[in-house]
Amino acid sequence: MPVLPVTVPAVSPAVVVATAVVVVAAGAWDVRSRRIPNVLTFPAIGAGLVIGAATAGGWGLLAALGGAVLAPVVLMVLRLGNRLGMGDLKLAAAVGALTGPAVGALAMLLATLTGGLLAIGWMLRPGTSVAKNLSPFLVGLPIVGRRYSKATPDEAPLGTVTIPYGVAIGIGSLLAVAIAGTR
Repeated sequence: MPVLPVTVPAVSPAVVVATAVVVVAAGAWDVRSRRIPNVLTFPAIGAGLVIGAATAGGWGLLAALGGAVLAPVVLMVLRLGNRLGMGDLKLAAAVGALTGPAVGALAMLLATLTGGLLAIGWMLRPGTSVAKNLSPFLVGLPIVGRRYSKATPDEAPLGTVTIPYGVAIGIGSLLAVAIAGTR
């Protein structure tokens, strides 16, 4: 059965730098305050539109607009709309505007996978009920396979715990840009 070849277009060095700056700043901001501010995302969307127009004219502008629309849609579909903040969606739009629709969609796919791994890691942190229940099976792993004292901190039910998703979007975006390469 033949496999359809999928290629991701390379991005310019300016896009790599702009994307890296935006997602690292957004991830740090999200970890610190649990929000991604407009002062970061809106200029990044504008920069993506300008870079697209400057590098490829009208088609570049159209690609940047397409990325700004497609990336948040892909993220919402993959996450099934669960617990995404508006800052996360605006960050996805910024990544899509900077990288274009193909790399932006790949970035959101990788962000969703990264977010799942981060959530699993968050649930397995020492002191949580999940880690306590699994610790007999994870004895060989450092950190998780520890013995726990009876006095553990209170924890929120698993359904109410969230992770700063800007970090996952940042990691997924950096991976996507690395996979795409530069031209």
